[in-house]
Formats: sequence, C-alpha cells, structure tokens
Amino acid sequence: MIDLGVESHYSRLGVSPNATGAQIRQARDDLIRRLREQQRREPARRAELREREREINNLGGVLAAPARRAQYDKDHEHLRFFTVRSAAAPMFDEAQDRIDVLHRVISAHLRDKGVCLRPLSDLDRDDFSADSTPNDLLDDLIGQN
Repeated sequence: MIDLGVESHYSRLGVSPNATGAQIRQARDDLIRRLREQQRREPARRAELREREREINNLGGVLAAPARRAQYDKDHEHLRFFTVRSAAAPMFDEAQDRIDVLHRVISAHLRDKGVCLRPLSDLDRDDFSADSTPNDLLDDLIGQN
C-alpha cells in the first residue's frame, strides 16, 4: 500500500483498503507479534507497547468484522480520496509503475500550462550544453579518442 500521509485504520495496519479480512487479520497478528517481541527486548517500554498492542488489536477488530468495517468506511469516505487504486492494466500492479505514470502525466500537464520543471535527475535531461561539471570517466573516454 502507498502511504500518502493520511492516518487511517488501514494505514496503521499497513494494508490496502481493498484487503480481505484474512489479510487484515494477518497484518494485525504480525504487528502484535512484533510488539510482543519488542516488549520482551525493551521491558522499560512495556506499558507503552502494551497500549499500542491494544490499539492495533482494536483497529484490526474494526476492519476484520464486515459490519464494523462497512461502518468505518462509511464514516471515513473522505479517506478514499487519498487511496491509490490499482488500475486494470497489469503494468500498474507495482506501486512504482503507478507513481511513474502519475509523475509523467502531472509533469506533462504542468509543461502544457507553461510551468518550468527541474528534471529529477540527469536521466530526465535533454540538454547538457551548460553542464561543465568534471567527470573523470567521461573525460578519460574523450581523451582516448
């Protein structure tokens, strides 16, 4: 799941809003197991970690129960705006593919509106005429010719 900085039960458990009940229970159980291991390693933080364990258990309980999950989704419809959904095309299965397409579309839109964007890296550049940064590897190659 892509975390867009919006706090929700789904993001706290690290699952997608499209996750099945079994996936939600598995994520909850994994988080609780890690918290219990951390409690054993860090006895000074035991009270804080137990409170987090109770919180994770409650979140998982809400999302794992179909009726409670439906009510949560209804009460928090605004969070759907922040959810990146998988597209129908198989090329968009990976999060990086979705982000790449979003970046290209937004960049094209801004360029059409006259906004000048800095390239993210040299891979996005077309013009290197003003770049006089020394590069030993390239300079050696040029010197060999």
